[in-house]
Amino acid sequence: MDDKQIETIRHFNREYTQRLGILQKNVFNSEISWAEARILMEINYLQSPTPIKISNNLELDKSYVSRVIKRLNKLNYVEKTTSEEDKRAKLLVITTTGKTVVKQLNTHSDEQIQSIINNLDNEEQEAFYQSINTLNKLLEKGGINHVED
Repeated sequence: MDDKQIETIRHFNREYTQRLGILQKNVFNSEISWAEARILMEINYLQSPTPIKISNNLELDKSYVSRVIKRLNKLNYVEKTTSEEDKRAKLLVITTTGKTVVKQLNTHSDEQIQSIINNLDNEEQEAFYQSINTLNKLLEKGGINHVED
């Protein structure tokens, strides 16, 4: 890949990052950061994972994940429970408050995506979707892993 192609990719990254608001301190004007929201969403998605599973899936430092989990616990978004199978393992469970926050984040995210594509006609929206789908497949093929259960 030549320098111009790499710059085009970097330009896309800058534009999309700005468009999504990732540089803002908190996600969708909530009380949590983008990283905290991403960890909360992963806990919800995996349904009662261990902190190590979250750390591995998101490729984040275990001590950082631990600090975020403590904050999410303090906000009453997640609780730690002991695994029935392995009493040494702690499982992360989304609280009712946490489920409400996840639902709100999903709604805001859906609205954000809709606002990005609103000015596109149906054919352009389909092209946008297909492009994102292609990017996802290529990123997976390129070795950017997301560990699944």
